[in-house]
Formats: sequence, structure tokens, C-alpha cells
Amino acid sequence: MLEYLLLKRVSICKLMLLALMWIQSDEDSQNQLTFDYSSSLRVENLTWLGETSVGEDVEHFCDVSNTTRIGVWGEILELKLVDLIADLPTCLHDASWFALLAITMMLVDKELDRVCVHPQDEYFARTIALESLAYLGDSYLAKGHPYLDFPLSLEDAKSLLPANRKPELEIELEKFIVDTYEDDFDDRSPEINEFSPIYLQEILKEFFIESDWQGDINQEAVVQLQQKYGSQYSEGAFSPETEGHERWGKTLVFLKQFIGLDSSFIESQSDLFLDDESQVADLPDYFCIESHLERWQDRTVVLSRLVHTLVYFMLVGQNYHPSHLQDLMAIPASSRAISSLQAYLGVAAYRSGYYMAASNIPESEVGCNWLLEKAFPSLRDFYQTGRLSGKQ
Repeated sequence: MLEYLLLKRVSICKLMLLALMWIQSDEDSQNQLTFDYSSSLRVENLTWLGETSVGEDVEHFCDVSNTTRIGVWGEILELKLVDLIADLPTCLHDASWFALLAITMMLVDKELDRVCVHPQDEYFARTIALESLAYLGDSYLAKGHPYLDFPLSLEDAKSLLPANRKPELEIELEKFIVDTYEDDFDDRSPEINEFSPIYLQEILKEFFIESDWQGDINQEAVVQLQQKYGSQYSEGAFSPETEGHERWGKTLVFLKQFIGLDSSFIESQSDLFLDDESQVADLPDYFCIESHLERWQDRTVVLSRLVHTLVYFMLVGQNYHPSHLQDLMAIPASSRAISSLQAYLGVAAYRSGYYMAASNIPESEVGCNWLLEKAFPSLRDFYQTGRLSGKQ
């Protein structure tokens, strides 16, 4: 259980880093930025939109600046690193939380069109999405429900039954086939091996759909059938190299349930656009966000804190404690003006390495390997330099 909670938090950190990379990339493409600039979030994946109740630009999130978004993400992250099931205080928080998934979907679609947020990795967003599902959910969910798409034979279907109930479910399955035939044709059924393959497949799929044990399906059998029939029978994305916007839309829907996203923020406007004071007075506190906005006005402050939190947690994992953050950020670092995400990441890596060495805090293998080897190898030098300084 502890490992699962760690992996869930690591996945959240990856999605936030991906979102920050999107903001940085979009702002770099602009000729001139105002202090209240807001990157346009536009999700166009119809499969994904059809499975979620939230619009293409994510209400409330689309109403605030990038700086505010970063500040809200910082508050969300610090809360989730302590209590994963904690309720978020306002509609803006829930919308910004949901936006992490929407941004991921948008970036995956862009990668499919050969527009990549990570200049050295054309599969960056897709890999994060699939790794998060592998951490948080069963492997068959990451592929959609492929057993509904395979050209199933009776033996294939039996192989998918939960191992601990296989004998009894095999009997149920054969009875279901016979009863379905008799209901369809009002006739005694022939031997099962005399059924046409197409008709049998429809009955088998119906049996799985009506079951209450789909979550216990035989995972090894799913993999074997995937290898037997080929990737074209996967409803979802089966690897980062998978093509097809529809497949990725089906796959990313599953992240919603595992990350724990709440879409109740769509139920009302916030107080940002209500002119009538009486209307504002009737709004629940959850939809009153205007008074919060002044807390997130300084980009330097909000981005620095969020990046330090992300980097430090990825490096220390279960050894993270919120009280470490203030001491870590007080460690002297480069006096040069910092303006880019990459620069903030470098300073955070240096300070984290320094603090971990000075305080004898061990590395977390999962987050550390991903951050310093897969995602941002250039950060390793900053981290190692910090460790050397911290040991002195």
C-alpha cells in the first residue's frame, strides 16, 4: 500500500512537470507577454471529451493567468503529498487539478501530430501517460478493455476468467451460451462447437460485460491474447508508439478515476464574472475565488516553490516532509536572474542534493531515476554538485 501511494504521488509530480513544460513552451512562442497572460488550453480529442463531462478548455482554469495556475498547482501538490484524498478548497483548485489530465491529453494529441513538448523525446507525454496507468491501474485498463475487441474463441474466453473462480465460471459461461441461444431463437441449442464464430463472439462479449468480476480478469491471459492476435485488437494505446487519437482518448479516460479527479467545479460560474453582489452572496464559498487570486501574483515566488517541491519529492520520495522545504529553499544558490523553467529545475536540483547530503536523507530510486535519467539528464550535474557541497 505504501508503495502504491508513493507511485501515485510520483505520477502526480510527472503530470505537473508536464503541465509546466507546456506553459513554458507556449510562453516561449509568444512575442510579448503581459503579467496576466494565460496559455490557451484546447482539448480536441473527441473520444476523450465524449467520456468526460468537462469542456475542451476546462472552466475556471481558462479564466486565470498562468501565474495563478502555477500557484494553485503548488497548493494542490503540497496538499496531495500529505493527504491524497483531501478535498480541494475551491472550484479553481478542482479545475486546475482536472486540467492536468486535459493538458496531458492535449500534449499526447500534439505528439501524434509530431509537435513535441520535450525537444529530445518525441514520446515524452505518451510515456508519462502509460507509466502513470501502469503504476495506478491494472495493465488491461491501460489498453482499454481489449478482451471485448479480440476475435474470441471459447477457449480464449475461458483463459480470461479469474484464476481463483475459473471452474465455477466455466460452468456459468457454458450455461450462459446455451441459455442465450435458446432465448434468441426459441429453440434447443446445438453443440457449442457448432455455433458460428461471429455469433459466439457476441455471446462471449455479452457474458464479460454483464459480469461483476471484470476487475479480477486474468492479466496474463490478456497479455497472451494481445501477443496472439496483435496490437490492432487493442481498444486503447498499447505502447508509447501507438498511433491513433481515438485509442489515446480511450486510454487517458482511465487516468481520471485513478488520479481521483472531481468535476463538480462545472456546476456553477465563479464570482469572477458575477456583477450582482446579491448573486455573489448566494454563491457557496467553493465558487468564490476572486479573493484568493492576489496570493498568486508573483511568478518568481510561486514557480520557485512549486519546482522545488516537485524536484525534492521526486528525489526523496517517502522521505519527503513539508518542513524540509523552507530550509532547502534558503540554501544559497546562483545569484543570476532566473526566468526559465529549466533554470528553476537546475537550482532546485542543486539545493535538493545539498540538503539531502547535509541531512543524510536517502534517494528514492523511482523518482530519482526518472527525473535525472529519463526526463532531464542535464539536472544530474546540478544535483551532484549540490551533494558535494552539502557533504563539506
